[in-house]
Amino acid sequence: MKIVVFGAAGRTGREVVRQGLERGHEVTAFVRSPYDLESTDERLDVVAGDARDAAAVERALARADGVISVVALMSAEAEPEHSEATKAIVEAAGRAGVRRLVVAANNDVLSDREVTGEFAAHAREHRRNRETLEASDLDWTIGAAPWVTDDPATGTYKTVMDGKGPGRRLGAADFATFALDALERDEWNRHVVGVSA
Repeated sequence: MKIVVFGAAGRTGREVVRQGLERGHEVTAFVRSPYDLESTDERLDVVAGDARDAAAVERALARADGVISVVALMSAEAEPEHSEATKAIVEAAGRAGVRRLVVAANNDVLSDREVTGEFAAHAREHRRNRETLEASDLDWTIGAAPWVTDDPATGTYKTVMDGKGPGRRLGAADFATFALDALERDEWNRHVVGVSA
């Protein structure tokens, strides 16, 4: 499978890239700077650009079978960069004929309850992403995770369809495992899946 990973230079993104290559996939890593990710694997293509740039995103999606976006909002002041990137990815995937898309979120995507304080912007962005996906005709899955940590990989996770995962944390490596698995789980199409340790 040829997979495009957005947010590939981040903690979870690097794990998606690494595990994707281990599984034998061809991986295109979309990063802000070509120096953000280095690899000598011949099945890895590193593409630099802004995920809000429709033309750059569409070029990265050429011949792709699936997309994993682990793009994150870096700070509240950067709102709405995250949702703008998701919108550009969804629209470009539609034009390119790429049907399968997995998007990372936190548990706030599962409800519309008010979130205040430092995480309010993140909640708004994840909910905008959900609205963008729901309005599309793509086969999407949102992986809703609690606190994502640097815990060692276990290779396992627990899921709840359209609800919060049972645990309060999830290692980045295990979230990456979920995201790659989700590309091939048809029963998760067009659902928010709560995932946790």
